[in-house]
Amino acid sequence: MITHIWTVLCSRAVIDRDSNNCSLQNVIEQLNIKKKPEPEAMLVIAFDVVTLWSRTNPGVPGRGRERLTFLSPSGTELGSFEISIDLSNTKRFRSQVRFEGLPVREPGLYSFRVDLQNDSETEWYQVAAIPLEITFELPEPTSPSF
Repeated sequence: MITHIWTVLCSRAVIDRDSNNCSLQNVIEQLNIKKKPEPEAMLVIAFDVVTLWSRTNPGVPGRGRERLTFLSPSGTELGSFEISIDLSNTKRFRSQVRFEGLPVREPGLYSFRVDLQNDSETEWYQVAAIPLEITFELPEPTSPSF
């Protein structure tokens, strides 16, 4: 069996080659957009979603799948990725998904839902929901001067 430890959104995750330690830079909790996005356009922003998994029982290997789903404030699924989790030879597994843009249409509380499917099961289980607040900071309209 597999246990979800944490999931973090950050501008960049750096993995040290020697120690395999991960440095999470600029954790992202909110984005302030200076203009309203065009319909069907992507908000251009680069960031990582990093998740750490471990064996539920350290002595028992496991395999499964992670599903990362981006949800709008109304709960509409805007995109999804699946990643294989292999804990057959290691006690921990870290996934790192790099995004170059997001389909943002409205301000509000978006989220990344993290689901797990253990290898011997058909069901998916939600293990986390990571919030991302997106605001539109539109310029104030100016009144004409006479």
